[in-house]
Amino acid sequence: SYVLGEIPSLKDRITIVRQLWDLTQDVLVLVEPGTPHGSSIIAQMRSHILWMENRKHRKSSKKNNEVCKDLITEKAGAFVVAPCPHDGTCPLVKSGKYCHFVQRLERTSSQRAYKRSKGEPLRGFEDEKFSYVVFRKGRRPRHVF
Repeated sequence: SYVLGEIPSLKDRITIVRQLWDLTQDVLVLVEPGTPHGSSIIAQMRSHILWMENRKHRKSSKKNNEVCKDLITEKAGAFVVAPCPHDGTCPLVKSGKYCHFVQRLERTSSQRAYKRSKGEPLRGFEDEKFSYVVFRKGRRPRHVF
């Protein structure tokens, strides 16, 4: 968490996220600060993983279609588990808004002591904003009602 924003190059971010995805057995969670920049990074990585896996799936489908349709593995592809209920384009990307959430955290005694030494008003909690995406390998489950 909070690492991708420290990497200045989009190319390097993509390389790292691809490596993380390749090392992932099932679920990958990416978390960045809940700022417009952090949200933008999450949106870029979300788009890239979905694009990359769709591309792989299309290529393997063409190859396997010639041999046998059953050869496509269960883990082929990717879908978003959270916070989005879909794998389509994020509706916030061009809206001027950004995707983020707030979590209230209790401050530790060392944080309270540090804040007190700065002369700032002291609260026993802090509201932390973050942006995230959770991917899962495989195809999105289909619900039958």
